[in-house]
Amino acid sequence: ELNIDPDNLTNPWQAAYASSSSFLVGALIPLGVIMLPLGSLTVAITFAAVVVALIITGFLSARAGGASIRTSIMRVVAGGVLAMAVTYTIGRFFNISGV
Repeated sequence: ELNIDPDNLTNPWQAAYASSSSFLVGALIPLGVIMLPLGSLTVAITFAAVVVALIITGFLSARAGGASIRTSIMRVVAGGVLAMAVTYTIGRFFNISGV
């Protein structure tokens, strides 16, 4: 009825392990950039580094979990950028952004 093939489903445990591992590895890129003395460019370059890390994270988790690469990258990047925008805005609103 729903055209779901039970032999072609993604293993949730494999996907969970792949996601957690790739998020850990992906965090190394922005952390390395944040430690550089970038002055007024810190926020912009960190944002770009995080987007690159999110793309890599989405790619690796999709490959390891057997999911769609494009969908995974789009989901991870969209969620990460939204989270960065919200937390940055809240930090600036309360003047506690640290930047």
